[in-house]
Amino acid sequence: MDEQRAVRLRDSNEQLRAERIDVLFRRHYRGLLRLAVVMVGDREAAEDAVQEAFVSLHRNWRTLRDANAAEAYLRSAVLNRGRSWVRRQATQRAKRPLLLVQGARPPGPEDSTLVQEEVGSLVAAMRRLPRRQREVLACRYVLELSVSETAELLDITEGSVKTHTHRGLQALQQRIEVNR
Repeated sequence: MDEQRAVRLRDSNEQLRAERIDVLFRRHYRGLLRLAVVMVGDREAAEDAVQEAFVSLHRNWRTLRDANAAEAYLRSAVLNRGRSWVRRQATQRAKRPLLLVQGARPPGPEDSTLVQEEVGSLVAAMRRLPRRQREVLACRYVLELSVSETAELLDITEGSVKTHTHRGLQALQQRIEVNR
């Protein structure tokens, strides 16, 4: 009798966890994907980072301090995976410097609209920012987090968030004006 009750309870908990993760996925996938695209500059790598974050959440659900921490867990996981991807890319470029000379791939048909070009140039400009400025701008303007939420997520002070935001926006504005 006790064994059957334990099995039913475990199955019930598994279903509840799956439902909560499904709700989180529906609410936050797009925002997390935007964050990852800004961080890594590559749509496929961004999708992988977000999917891996959700898989990790599912795997580590029992270790969360409470169910309300899941959203913060996902944001942190996406940021960490984005940082790792950028580091790997930098290491690979350092090993193969000739690939930088060859240039980027030719634009495809999906890159034909003006809006996509502008977004692409903005993402490219953000990719050239220092890591911390890029992360702060992504949190503030892609995820629309407050200064305090950004500081907590990135584990920096609110003053640092303000400084990185100001400097990052100035650098972006200068790069956009130069490209006009």
